[in-house]
Amino acid sequence: MNAKKERIWLEISVLVPYEAADALSTFLVETTGHGVKLEDVEPHPEGGPLVKVTGYLAPEQAETGLIKKIYAYLDSLAEIFPGHDFKLEHKPLPEEEWETAWQAYFKPIKVGKRLVIKPSWEVYVPRPEEIVIEIDPGRAFGTGHHPSTALILETLEEIFENEFTPKGIAPSVLDVGTGTGILAIAAAKLGAKEIIAIDIDPEAAEVARENVLRNHLHDKVFVSTTPLWEIMSGFDVICANISAYELGLMAKKLAELLNKNGFLLLSGFLKEQAPELKEKYQALGLEIYTEKIDREFEEWTMLALRKA
Repeated sequence: MNAKKERIWLEISVLVPYEAADALSTFLVETTGHGVKLEDVEPHPEGGPLVKVTGYLAPEQAETGLIKKIYAYLDSLAEIFPGHDFKLEHKPLPEEEWETAWQAYFKPIKVGKRLVIKPSWEVYVPRPEEIVIEIDPGRAFGTGHHPSTALILETLEEIFENEFTPKGIAPSVLDVGTGTGILAIAAAKLGAKEIIAIDIDPEAAEVARENVLRNHLHDKVFVSTTPLWEIMSGFDVICANISAYELGLMAKKLAELLNKNGFLLLSGFLKEQAPELKEKYQALGLEIYTEKIDREFEEWTMLALRKA
């Protein structure tokens, strides 16, 4: 019997000015569907601080014209930063190495007041008030380090603290595009009674299931590849950390699935995309509960809306 052929990924990296790192990271995440690594270059050169941005292309992606699209985007960045050489470096990466590439950079982090996100391979001793979420990213997106994820986690904690827990309410939750399952797991640990986490990517769904089991929440969190359009029941909280384009397409369905007085948390988009999304969702009868912009890059935005 022939041995199974090893899948080889393509690791791509570019040294960019600090001001361009967020834009390139966003482009790579949205284009490839995979996470990115950001590393500060020390010491800073005379031209200003640089960041090494690393992304990954699956074998089937590397064989398409996607790499040309990335080169074209780098050319557009070169027009904005004419003094910098946006040189793309790449090397083959066996799938086993790709699956563990995050480990060197994924360390425990605290989000909000009590939530602590830790990888499965790190030891962390929590304080009594802390809520620990153990995540192994595997092949999915969502470790809490990305501003869009952190903004929803922070707001989710605030909503439970201010709106649900004092009233003795255990809400039902829908997590759309769950990735690693991090938002669904957080909702369960904050006090939700039942959470449905959906992702059309079977690999992401499998990673989410593994993380749910890792956090002993298999009786509360149900992971599915069911498309959003087939979900029928209403929810008290809906989280969707996906692209602005998808949030626009899903607006009517998300509004329909939200129960009266329920909360809809949206992220995964930049601040210049927020006005159009606000207008679309407000036209569907939702009110702005809060709006946040990430404190590090002041680019990523989170909208929390409420259904009156």
